[in-house]
Amino acid sequence: MKIAIVSDYYYPQLGGITEHVHGQATELTRRGHEVTVITPRLAVTPRTVDGDDLPARAFEVVNAGTAFPFYVNGSETLVTLGAGLPYALERLFRQRPFDVLHVHNPFGWMLPLTAIRRSRAPVTVGTFHSVVPGGYRLLRASSRPLRRVFRRLDASISVSDAVIESMQPHFPEIAFTTIPNGIDTAFFSPDAEPIAALAQKRTIVFVGRFDPRNGVKHMIGAFSELRRARDDVQLVVVGDGPLRPLVERMVPDGLRGEVIFAGRVNRLRPRYLASAEILCTPCSLASFGMVVLEGMSAGLPVVASRLPGFELVMRDGVDGVMVDRADDEAGFAAALGMLLDDPALAARMGAAGRARALASFSWQLVAERLEGLYEGLLEGEAERVPAAPVPVAA
Repeated sequence: MKIAIVSDYYYPQLGGITEHVHGQATELTRRGHEVTVITPRLAVTPRTVDGDDLPARAFEVVNAGTAFPFYVNGSETLVTLGAGLPYALERLFRQRPFDVLHVHNPFGWMLPLTAIRRSRAPVTVGTFHSVVPGGYRLLRASSRPLRRVFRRLDASISVSDAVIESMQPHFPEIAFTTIPNGIDTAFFSPDAEPIAALAQKRTIVFVGRFDPRNGVKHMIGAFSELRRARDDVQLVVVGDGPLRPLVERMVPDGLRGEVIFAGRVNRLRPRYLASAEILCTPCSLASFGMVVLEGMSAGLPVVASRLPGFELVMRDGVDGVMVDRADDEAGFAAALGMLLDDPALAARMGAAGRARALASFSWQLVAERLEGLYEGLLEGEAERVPAAPVPVAA
């Protein structure tokens, strides 16, 4: 099967949709398919601490257009531009007869939408990754032209029920199939080597860009609250962004040496997880708990805000602890303190999370579901707009 994966996000940084695209392309290639990732060049390349130390790539990458950073929906995003992009895609699709065109974030302007409109593949599917708040003006204003494009999709995939709940008020006619994001359980593993420099104190780790909705402000607030009761713990912040100078100033003067800003990392991420006892993420908006899943796969208990996207991934009281509000810094501090005081409970939660990652979210399982969807549509055995969700193990 010849498969083209289209995304604004595939560049030298792991995390989010980039990580998903890499995992999908890698596993489908391993299963014997010919995979091409179509993605833009970057106008601004994010700086990573470990540079080009990226996972090996066994699939082809074709660049189309140029992606520029942009802030929308409380997060940094990419917008692909290019006057000749429609013609470049038309030429590529004419020269390369793909069996399946799989577009990530189909409502992304320019590249995703153009790819859907120009697709010549017998099967065109889209995966919706984003949760949008109610009354989101940009989506509401563009829902009519988007609806015309989405009718061209043979299947619409959501990564979680949270995506469906936020999208269906705008597009009630779309029937979604839920197929979650996958995780490389061999890469994000409890067997990763810890970082020796972090061994002096017990460690809590936060992973994420410094977007307001990812909650780094509340993470620092919760850690400050926790440190009022104990002095045996440090915080490692794995991530970066334009707001870093502001974020660094949020750390109280007396804790400057106890909050370590690791920067944006790629291959080092499992080692930072292996150096910690708990992953904490006081996020306020998420379609899927990719960071949560990374922590679980690494065998860490997770303390996270109670979001529908997170609840698909982790089980409160089993894989970790959920706090009802992302801004409840005292609640996060209390949950962190409870797990630090009960290492046996933390270990049980970490082991349960690892088992769940293996049983429900490994790339072998997720790619098998995608492969089955593609084959069913190609053979005419599946509904053109499948409605039955793909179950995730409880």
